[in-house]
Amino acid sequence: MSLSRTLFTGAIALALTGTALATPNVMHKMHNAMSGKVLNINMGAQSGSKQTGTATIKGAPGGIWVKVAVFNEPKGARQPAHIHLGTCQKLNPAPWKPLSNVVNGTSVTTIKGVSVDQLKHGKYAINVHASAANLKKYVSCGGI
Repeated sequence: MSLSRTLFTGAIALALTGTALATPNVMHKMHNAMSGKVLNINMGAQSGSKQTGTATIKGAPGGIWVKVAVFNEPKGARQPAHIHLGTCQKLNPAPWKPLSNVVNGTSVTTIKGVSVDQLKHGKYAINVHASAANLKKYVSCGGI
């Protein structure tokens, strides 16, 4: 194989690998579009918090099960979390559905009367707040 062909093949492999690693949210969106039972969401840091993570939404009997996992949460924090109408860029500040507080980086909640399909066909976001005393400061958000 010629040197130019080897370099070309290597460049293609690097480009594809770099793209795949740099865009996990694209993979989640593809999965979410095909799945009727489970949604995977990337949680992005807001307000300089560095609190990134993931959320998983699964169908449950009569509703949904939501797990939020946030990294870099301050030690001892109890951070309120909600599902809001809108997107992370344009969020309705009034919570649509409350979630359990994020404690030690995790929140797990079951919500009755909501379906995965309903969330897939609307504009919703999971939002984590700095604290109960500072609800206006958003520290992490993920578009559903």
